[in-house]
Amino acid sequence: MARLPEVDAASAARLQAAHAAGKVLRYVARLDAEGHASVGLVELPKAHAFANLRLTDNIVQFTTRRYCENPLIVQGPGAGPEVTAAGVFADLLRVAAGRGARL
Repeated sequence: MARLPEVDAASAARLQAAHAAGKVLRYVARLDAEGHASVGLVELPKAHAFANLRLTDNIVQFTTRRYCENPLIVQGPGAGPEVTAAGVFADLLRVAAGRGARL
């Protein structure tokens, strides 16, 4: 955490470049048809569904054979930071217990 300021200039430059191109930056997770997953910061057009989320909304886009030209979007309220943190912690406890930790 103490080293986060080291990336401030690069992050600000990336944000400024995206804005200059009429885009926004969003963290996006992807899962392709082969099961390969990726998560990262991507540039998206301002008209993209992911560009206009409100507060703690979650959004999922399904691109399939049926929904290839116009992907299916599911959007709604997320759990919020406290509930999400509790869920992540519970998942970590389950993983630890599954690996033999005494809880």
